[in-house]
Amino acid sequence: MSNENGTEKKSRGWLKWIVVLGSGILIGAAVAVVFIMVKTGNKKQKSVLKSDVKSESDVISSTDEDIVTENVSSSMKVTSSDVSDIAESVLPAVVSIDCVIESSYSDMFDDMFGYGYGFGYNTPRTYETTASGTGFIIGQNGDELLIATNNHVVEDANKVSVEFVDGKTALATVKGTDSAYDVAVISVDISDIDSDTLGKIKIATIGDSDIVKVGDMSIAIGNSLGYGQSVTVGHISALEREVKTEDNKTMTLMQTDTIINHGNSGGPLLNIYGEVIGITSAKYGTSSSGKAEGMCFAIPITKVVPIINELMNRVELSPSEVGYLGIDGKEVNDSYSKAFSMPKGLYIYSVDKDSAAYKAGLKSGDIITSIDGRAISTMEELKNILSYKKYDTEIEIIYSTMGNSGYEDKKIKVKLGKKSVFDKSGSN
Repeated sequence: MSNENGTEKKSRGWLKWIVVLGSGILIGAAVAVVFIMVKTGNKKQKSVLKSDVKSESDVISSTDEDIVTENVSSSMKVTSSDVSDIAESVLPAVVSIDCVIESSYSDMFDDMFGYGYGFGYNTPRTYETTASGTGFIIGQNGDELLIATNNHVVEDANKVSVEFVDGKTALATVKGTDSAYDVAVISVDISDIDSDTLGKIKIATIGDSDIVKVGDMSIAIGNSLGYGQSVTVGHISALEREVKTEDNKTMTLMQTDTIINHGNSGGPLLNIYGEVIGITSAKYGTSSSGKAEGMCFAIPITKVVPIINELMNRVELSPSEVGYLGIDGKEVNDSYSKAFSMPKGLYIYSVDKDSAAYKAGLKSGDIITSIDGRAISTMEELKNILSYKKYDTEIEIIYSTMGNSGYEDKKIKVKLGKKSVFDKSGSN
């Protein structure tokens, strides 16, 4: 009898341990599942960078009723061996751009000798050339679909057309350009886009180029050589590369070994989450000129977000409405900057009395470095900025002025004035 009781107690003891062990396994599994869900959720959240490119009325929000496109999902992450998912997701936000440029020339006999000889040689002749590039959809502003690209893609174009992901085309209008940063925004009337196409296109997600690291994977999508959209993959090779442009200006660009051919210009350079981190440009690449292989460049997107925002919302003004600052100046280029230890910018050598600049305290010798977040160094750039700023508009100017220990940076708010119709000076 006692043996039976002992056996029964031992059995109960084993059952107790089995129950405890089973409970521990279940609790541990539950904790592990919760931990994985939390970590996965956090990682996914970090990968999503909301677009900074938006209009003043926030019309790019996907909750607005008039939005006909959806944003590209950037919650995915791809491996270096598989970019098909990211390409499939972003391609609807990419467009091919075709431009027609009309040029003119005089007959060669007239150019050489200065005479027409009465045979009509002096008659100007025109001809058309075509150029191709790439752009990406950044949003909608009222009844317009907005697309970002390079300035040099649409510069001097008489006709611009875009081709969407489904092969349908539509005419586009150049809404605004900035030659200094080589960016442009073109627009397509929503009414000119086929309803089926509207259901297939998407808005690109803008990333943060400031957090990009050397070695990060990069993906370029573009209308390579005008043959249509293609995808190339590589890595970020260098950051903050100073590259000389054809007009002897210096641009600070990202360097990548991702292949960027002619026709890719204006297209998106993406990170592994499908976010735009740069605007590709074959113009600054060196592989095509034979100087080096695998050195291609892109404009860091974060640096041009303020410019794109402004270009998206530009409104044409009449000459009488254009704001007036009241200065005349000269560029401080790289050579002057290094030779005289001066900051690069627009050197003021005269200020009109009672002008907006005069009232704000700007004086001869000051160097304007930026206006409303846009770097500036020439009078042409100043004129371009002010041409879309109405008088009485307040702008923010960052400038350098000579202090006791060299140049000091200052920031001021300036309310633009109105230029007199009798003022024939070259100041702006």
